[in-house]
Amino acid sequence: MSMPSTDFHRGLMHPRHWLTWCGLFVFFLITRLPIGLLDKTGAFLGRVLHKKNKKRAEIVRINLQLCFPDKSDEEIDAMAIQHFELLMISLMHYGLIWWSDNRRLENLIERVGFEQIEQIYAENRNVIILLSHCTGLEFAVFAVASSSRGAGPYKPFPNPVIDWLILRSRAKYQCKPFRREDGLRPVIRYARDKLPIVYLADEDLGRDVSVFAPLFGHQKATIPVLGRLAKACNADVLPAMACYDRQKHQYKITLLEADTDFPLEDELQNATAMNRMIEQTISQCPLQYFWTMKFFKTRPEGEQSFY
Repeated sequence: MSMPSTDFHRGLMHPRHWLTWCGLFVFFLITRLPIGLLDKTGAFLGRVLHKKNKKRAEIVRINLQLCFPDKSDEEIDAMAIQHFELLMISLMHYGLIWWSDNRRLENLIERVGFEQIEQIYAENRNVIILLSHCTGLEFAVFAVASSSRGAGPYKPFPNPVIDWLILRSRAKYQCKPFRREDGLRPVIRYARDKLPIVYLADEDLGRDVSVFAPLFGHQKATIPVLGRLAKACNADVLPAMACYDRQKHQYKITLLEADTDFPLEDELQNATAMNRMIEQTISQCPLQYFWTMKFFKTRPEGEQSFY
């Protein structure tokens, strides 16, 4: 496995990246503002984005209707607007991850259930943290890695300057990256080295690599790897979620208890159990799940697309 480099190189200063650097300088200045003002700005931008990006707003509305069928249309619309507000607030906070020191970041997070990590290691088992895609995802990775070191998924960003900033921030708080194309071998090695593995498995990656398992009562194309990974790593799986409290201006990162029956006998059982864990994490703060993603894009044979 070739490790992505965090070293600064001359190519990042190529003229084609100057506009990115100018934008980052403005963003850096914005992140110096009080966090309350950042939140108000993010909420305003979220409402604008909800109004202007009708395609993405429709995806959010459909996802919320599928997962919360008891809600009225008016309630769904209100939830969608709040989701966009929280989405943009988290984007405004991204610069804090890039440019703040660990002391300031520690003041922005609250850890719940993290004592389980050392308890699991004391029982000579390893740890996989099943993190759902959420608006506070990067703060959850920081909370894990800064307290216990750790390893997390890495997906190269198309812009090399932004990619370098992301990798640099991950290295700052001791999070070792792994990529999907590297397979399970580096993940297993990190787990056996007593690094908590941050694992995300809620994307719809298509029929070829998935089984269909229920999520909120609907069949979802689900990656059936977690059971095999937990068995290979001799690991307990702790479902996790990051929830932002707009009154406290703080992210609460919660590690739920492990399912002692996991992994189960076959891939479908494991995928179903994993989706139940994901439902548990979403219930912690439903508006902060990444509803902008097409989680139900792939349908079983004969079913029409939701989108």
